[in-house]
Amino acid sequence: MKGLVAPPAVPPGARVEVVAPSGPVPHARFDRGLRVLRRLVGKNLVVAEQVGRQAGFFAGTDDERRDALQAALAAPHTAAVFAARGGYGVTRLLARLDPAPLREHPKLVVGFSDVTALLCWVATAAGLRALHGPVVTQLGALGPDDLDRLGAWLAGEVPPPLSAQEGTCIAGGTVEGPLLPGNLEVLRSLTGTRHLPSAAGAILAVEEVGEAPYRIDRALTHLLSAGFFRGVRGVVVGDLSRCENPNAPPGAPTARDVFVERLGTLGVPVVTGFPFGHAPDRNAALPVGAPVRLHADDCTLEFLEPVTR
Repeated sequence: MKGLVAPPAVPPGARVEVVAPSGPVPHARFDRGLRVLRRLVGKNLVVAEQVGRQAGFFAGTDDERRDALQAALAAPHTAAVFAARGGYGVTRLLARLDPAPLREHPKLVVGFSDVTALLCWVATAAGLRALHGPVVTQLGALGPDDLDRLGAWLAGEVPPPLSAQEGTCIAGGTVEGPLLPGNLEVLRSLTGTRHLPSAAGAILAVEEVGEAPYRIDRALTHLLSAGFFRGVRGVVVGDLSRCENPNAPPGAPTARDVFVERLGTLGVPVVTGFPFGHAPDRNAALPVGAPVRLHADDCTLEFLEPVTR
């Protein structure tokens, strides 16, 4: 994760492209989000034709999604590429993407959830920083704080520190390192591939949606057994949306309990309760590869550099 190149900032009026590399896009939510994105970046906003397509549980065939994504990543005058939504499908495209045009014309790639896989590819294949942030279909529901934070990152600024809400702290202290944010299950799915960045020396930020506590236990155990957490300096846990079992017996472990138990043996600061991920009305944007400082005792994540230059 060290040494990733910061792409240029995204000034107002810069060309921004939207693609859908994963699931089919719900039109009403997309249109609302697109209006918000236009207010953030200006009118020079290009939506790939592929965004309106559907093939099974994808936004078009693998070829259609790959071609649209590759074209956006390669475009010399494009400053940023936003994902229209998450879902599933990016991992099917990674082996067929060419990072050379993106290295030649660096740009900021923005998304989260399934797009975690693309952000990891941007880091490992192109050597660039990226932004773990809202997809377009989420923008219409976000509050002003999250939109301001996203705008700051795009403009090449450093937003204020992010504080956990009702967080649990394990092994307090202060640690620094490049940030590696992502969806837990997507990170797990990259295990054994060349696309999973090393977490050694990094601060990991993870979130999850719709996974029962036992499935979260399985994913964390897999990553622990595979050595993914070896050398990690700290972990921040975001929203665990819809990860509780309403039929669980009294005393059954919650999703947060599983994180505390599984990661409590790492011997590094672990803080839960940060406001990023799949909650319906919040998702604080986080840099991929930029240095941060975790103040575990204060449950605060401080950003030390812009994600862009």
